[in-house]
Amino acid sequence: MRKVFLLCAMICALGMLTAKAQTNDTLIAGFVSRTATDFVEYWNTEFPNSQPKRNITLITTISPSLLPNTINGMPVRVFPDFYSLLKRKNRKLTKEKIYRVKVDTIAADTIDVLIIGCEVTIARKYTNIAVDCGGNMGYIPTGRFVYDAASNQWHYFFFRELLEEKERNLPVWAR
Repeated sequence: MRKVFLLCAMICALGMLTAKAQTNDTLIAGFVSRTATDFVEYWNTEFPNSQPKRNITLITTISPSLLPNTINGMPVRVFPDFYSLLKRKNRKLTKEKIYRVKVDTIAADTIDVLIIGCEVTIARKYTNIAVDCGGNMGYIPTGRFVYDAASNQWHYFFFRELLEEKERNLPVWAR
């Protein structure tokens, strides 16, 4: 029984290593760029007063050189973590909208990109970080990329499509 378990664990690990080898940094950066562009475009049209007017600040571990310099005409600033952002800010009172970007490999053929909005308020003596609500529909990524081995292509689904699919599958009483 133990040998069967170890064999299954080794096969799963090999599958994850293969998936990681297929998803290099440039590919992941392209996924993040596409999702971020669609995200900003969607929120600018749906909620025009909630978006930053000067620049877009992203918190992500992806190299800034792989990401676009602008999204929808606004300059993009990239920081590897909150600490890097906070230590660069001067300590006068400022309020800034930032976006944390997280990339999750869900399966060997599925990669999710999550963009989570945060509002950072910095004063001389304190820093406050407020995270946007994810809603009450459960886990829905901002962008999902699914690899189709037959066509050798990645297919992209924006969160609006994923949300509509989830709503179609709700029971009648929950609609």
